Amino acid sequence: MFRDDDIRLSPLLPLAEAREEGEPRCLQELLQKGLPLVETWVAPAWLEDEFYRLAGLDYQLKRIFAGVWGVRIDEEALARASERAEKLVRETYLLAERAEKFVAALPPGEYRLRRPGSLQALRAAGPQQALWRLKNLWAGEWSLQSLLARGGPSMPAPAAVLLQRAPQGFQAASREVLPGMDVYESGGRLAACIPTQTP
Repeated sequence: MFRDDDIRLSPLLPLAEAREEGEPRCLQELLQKGLPLVETWVAPAWLEDEFYRLAGLDYQLKRIFAGVWGVRIDEEALARASERAEKLVRETYLLAERAEKFVAALPPGEYRLRRPGSLQALRAAGPQQALWRLKNLWAGEWSLQSLLARGGPSMPAPAAVLLQRAPQGFQAASREVLPGMDVYESGGRLAACIPTQTP
């Protein structure tokens, strides 16, 4: 449950201070080895969870998908519900204190926002646009493709979001950096580490 003390939590942390598992931890390992990394910030998973809870989105989303998903799926109705759900998430306000701290934590510049473990990123031209792109990433969990991938309109598991100064996108690193990991770089600096997929 949300407590008054929770308002002091930071909605955006420099990579070195993040406590998220998975790729953020892998990137921290690269940082500790002294390897050059793109500047990276982490929006913790709890921020997405709090956003859904405080806005009462669980109840509203259940209403949007009521009668749409079942034994027989009406694809047109599902597509319409998906669009409504994405719009609802995009247009719902983040707690004002969180939004202000998020924007204030970022210096001016261009960013790419992505989920850990994925190279699909949204570009943002500055801190304010980065906040909007964060909401777009969350809304993307309600796209038709995402709904079908998770087998229905269940609530997505909250996950961290990486914000990176990687204007050139991501290219495979020219050398093996970590065993069992595919490492990517941007502008000559390491930017992503994703477990190698075995065929």
